[in-house]
Amino acid sequence: MSAGAFNEDGQSPASRANSVYEWLRERIIDGTLPAGSRVRERDIATELKVSRVPVREALPQLESEGYIETIPRRGAVVVPMTVAAVRELFDVRSSLEVLSARLAAEACADGASPAPLVRLLEQAHQATDAGDEDRIAELNSRLHEEIVALSGNRLLQKLMTPVSGHVRRLFHIAKDRDQQELYREHVAIVRAISRGQAELAAALSFAHVEESRVESLPIVEQQADTLSRPEPRPRRSQPSR
Repeated sequence: MSAGAFNEDGQSPASRANSVYEWLRERIIDGTLPAGSRVRERDIATELKVSRVPVREALPQLESEGYIETIPRRGAVVVPMTVAAVRELFDVRSSLEVLSARLAAEACADGASPAPLVRLLEQAHQATDAGDEDRIAELNSRLHEEIVALSGNRLLQKLMTPVSGHVRRLFHIAKDRDQQELYREHVAIVRAISRGQAELAAALSFAHVEESRVESLPIVEQQADTLSRPEPRPRRSQPSR
């Protein structure tokens, strides 16, 4: 959704607030609004050509989902992905994504089509060969979301909706992973799901999440260390003699 695409005419207040929420959420996820950025109501409203009301209404949802926090005298600020938060994210993924893979394979065994998964995998292959990191992150996220959708479990889909946003954000942060190896892991998972091999799909999904944990945490730790370092003070010039 591009800036300027908003039109408040004919939209309910809830729709306007949701549109602003989605716009801001996507920019936090893809890093356009990096950790520590201030989210100013006036600036956002000006850029999107809306009033400040839907912006103000969108911020509490972003804060409740852990994307921003309100700091006294600074206002709303984009929250970094802390090491603790990423560990918690992997703990959740190792349960819910494994369940998703098992259920998706069972659905395929019962006749569901894995075609959407296969198409996404082919697109990910092309992006990986091209070295397009942002495209890889987006397609890998969509692949995981499609596995959840294929599971057919509506409660699981609802539980994974807020989790998926943070997974997508992590994928954009941890771009330094071996993308070819990541693609090979996805090939194995999709193959098992397509063949209806539920236990194999679950085992491969668990191994995939744990491998991602091992590779991603050092990247997050390094970024957290960089963010925590104080900026060097400018050197005072010596008075001329």
